[in-house]
Amino acid sequence: MSEKLIKEIYEYIETSSLKKELHLENNFTLSFLAQGEYNKNYILQDNKNKYVFRLNTGSQIGVSNQIEYEYRALKRLEESGYTPKVHFVDGSLKKLNSGILVMDFLEGRPLEYNLDLEKAGEIFSGIHSLKIKENDFNYLITENYIFSDRIKEGKNLLKDIWDSPLIPKEIKVFFEKFLNWCENNASKERFFIEDPWKAINNTEVNSHNFIIGDERSYLIDWEKPVISDPCQDITQFLAPTTTLWRTDTILSQEEINMFYKVYKKNFPNKNIRERVNMYTPYLYLRALSWCAFAYLEYQNPNKDIKNPETYEKIKSYLDVNFMNNLLKDWNI
Repeated sequence: MSEKLIKEIYEYIETSSLKKELHLENNFTLSFLAQGEYNKNYILQDNKNKYVFRLNTGSQIGVSNQIEYEYRALKRLEESGYTPKVHFVDGSLKKLNSGILVMDFLEGRPLEYNLDLEKAGEIFSGIHSLKIKENDFNYLITENYIFSDRIKEGKNLLKDIWDSPLIPKEIKVFFEKFLNWCENNASKERFFIEDPWKAINNTEVNSHNFIIGDERSYLIDWEKPVISDPCQDITQFLAPTTTLWRTDTILSQEEINMFYKVYKKNFPNKNIRERVNMYTPYLYLRALSWCAFAYLEYQNPNKDIKNPETYEKIKSYLDVNFMNNLLKDWNI
C-alpha cells in the first residue's frame, strides 16, 4: 500500500466535504481492503462508522465518467435491498487522479457455491425484479442485441491478438473459428427481440462479488451494469468460467436446478433456462476474449494494477483444450 497515496487520501478527506457528509470523527482511519483490475478499495472508519473508500482508475465499458456511472447504478439499485448503499461520489479527477466513491462496508464473506446457491437465487431474483423505469435508459447502457453485442465486444477485445507474437497460433485459430460460429448463429437473437425481458444486470457475478452475511446477503462491484436480458447474469453466474475463477467448483445439474427453483419464484412464467442455454456460447466468447485481451495487457510493464492470481487464471483459461471443452456441446 503506497504511503504517498494514503497520505493523499487523508488530505482529500480533510479538505473536501467528505468528512462532514459522512459525519466522520477526527480519529478516522484508512486501511487497504482489496483491489481489482481498475479499482483500489480501502476501509474508512471511525468509532461509529465503517465505509468502503473506492478509487477508480479506468473503465471496462468505455463510459466517460466511470465512477459516476457506478454511483448512479447503485443509487437506483438501493431499493432492492441487495446492494451497498452509496454516500458520496467525486468524478472530477481533480484530486487523487481517480474517480472516488464511498459506500457502506458490508459485513460478511464471499459466496460459497456448496452453501449459498439459494441465497444467490434470492439476490438475483430480487434485483432482476426491479421494474425498469423510463429514466433508467437515459444513463445506463442498454443491450437489446445480446448476440451481436457479444460479437462486437469479442472482436474489440481480440483486435490486438492477431498480429501479436505473444499469442500462440493455436489460440488465434481457436478464436477465428469461434467468432465465425458466433456470427453464423447470431440471427437466433431474434428470440430475445421478439420476447423481450429487461432487468439491470451486474455482468460480473463471480463468487467474490457477493457478500454473504448472517442476516442479509448482497451483490457488490457494480462497475459494468447494463439494462439487458437477465440471462446475462444467470448464464455468467452458472458458467464454469465464473465458478472456476475463484474456486475449483463446477456446478452439478442438481445444484443448478436448486438455484433455478429459488430464482424463478418471482418469475414463474419466464423461460430463463431456455434463454441461458441459447446465450451460453456468447457468454464464453466474452469471457475468453477478455482473457486474451487481459493477457496482452499484463505484458505491458506500465499496467497500473497487476494481480498474480488473476494472471495465472487467465493463462489457464486460454489453454486450447480448456476452451474446446467448454464449447463441445455446440460442436464449435
